[in-house]
Amino acid sequence: MSTELERRLGEMLAEAPEPDPGAGEEARHRALRALPPPTRSHRGLRTLVVVVAAAFVLLAIAAGSLAAVGALHVSLGSKSAPRPRTIPLSLPRGANGIAAIVNGELSVVTKSGFRLQGLPVSAAALSPHALYVAAGIGNSIVALRPNGSQAWSHPAGGKVVAIAWAPDGLRIAYVSKSPHGYRWRLSVIWGNGTHSKMIDRLVAPTMPSWRADSLAVAYDARNPAPSSVKGGARGPLFIRDLAHPTELITRLRPRQGEVAQLAFAPRGAKLAVAEVHRTLLVGNRPRVVWRGTSQGIGWLDGRLAIAATIPGLPHRGVEAFTTHDHLLAAAVPGPGGTVRILAGRVGHLRTVLQVVGKPRCHGLGLAHRCTAAIRENGVQLG
Repeated sequence: MSTELERRLGEMLAEAPEPDPGAGEEARHRALRALPPPTRSHRGLRTLVVVVAAAFVLLAIAAGSLAAVGALHVSLGSKSAPRPRTIPLSLPRGANGIAAIVNGELSVVTKSGFRLQGLPVSAAALSPHALYVAAGIGNSIVALRPNGSQAWSHPAGGKVVAIAWAPDGLRIAYVSKSPHGYRWRLSVIWGNGTHSKMIDRLVAPTMPSWRADSLAVAYDARNPAPSSVKGGARGPLFIRDLAHPTELITRLRPRQGEVAQLAFAPRGAKLAVAEVHRTLLVGNRPRVVWRGTSQGIGWLDGRLAIAATIPGLPHRGVEAFTTHDHLLAAAVPGPGGTVRILAGRVGHLRTVLQVVGKPRCHGLGLAHRCTAAIRENGVQLG
C-alpha cells in the first residue's frame, strides 16, 4: 500500500471519535470472513484486502459514534413489512345502514348518523330501514337505539349465533346455543323485547330467513351434533307458519350436505337454499339453479344473486354475503392478512371497511367445514 494512502487513513482514524469497545475488531473480522479465500498471492489482491478491511473499520467506528449520541440507530435483520392500512366503516351510497362484524367486533353506520365501532358481539342484524340493531351480547339478545342507547335486553339462555328481523320489523328470529350440550335452539321474540317463544329446540346454527309477508320463517332443522351417521345427522329444512307454530308449511328432504345460507325472495314465497355444492330455488318444487360453491346468495332487484358469479368479488374466500334491493355487501380476505367489506352496486363495489383479520370459524363436528352464520366475520345491509 502506498505511503500516501497510509497517511490519509491514519488522519481519518485520528479524527474519528472513539468507538464502542470491540466494535472495530468485530467489523474487521466480519470483513475478512466475507472475502473469498485467495487462490494466488500477488500484491494487488493484498492491497484490496487491506483497503476493504480499513473501510469496514471506519464504517463501524462512525456507526458506533453516531449511535452513542443518538443520531443513528443500527439494527440487523430483514425489513419488517408495513402494517396494513385500517379503513373505518362507511355507509355505501343508497343504503340506510350497514352492520359489519369482523373478528367478533361490531361496527355500524346508519343514514341517521348513528355510528358504532368495536362492540364485541356474537351476532348482529339491522332492523328494516336500519332503525335499530339487534346483537348477541354475552348470553342475551340486545336491541340498540339509533343513538346507541340500549332499547331492551332479553336473556337467551346461551350464546346467540344468528339473528334475523322480519321484514315488517315486528318480530325477530334468533338462534342461541342450548345449555344442554352441543345444540342450538330457534326462538322468536317481538321487536320490543317481549313474548319470546322457542320454536324448535334442535336446529343448525344457520341464519333463518323470513318470508316477505313476515308470517313464515325458514330454518335448517339439521341436528349438528356428531353422530354415527356419516357426515352428521341430517334433518329436514323447515318453513314454519308462525300464525300456527305447530304446523309446517314445507319440509324439504333429502338434501345434499349442510345448508350454508337461506334467502327468501323480497316478494312472493320463493326460497333460495345454498348448500355446500349446489344452490336450490324452492317454489312449487325444488330445482337446482347452480352447481358448485355459491360463496353466498341473495336477491338483487328481485332476481336471485349468487356471489360466485358477481364481477368484482373473488371466486373463493367470500366469508359473508348479503343483499338489499339493488345493493350488495361481502366480507372478503384482503392483502396483508386484512378483512375487507366490499359494498355497492354490481360493477361499482368499493371498500367500506378494512381491518387486520383473524379468520376463524367454529367447527360443527367436521373441523374443515363451517357455515357463514357462525363465522367471526359477517355483514348486513339495511
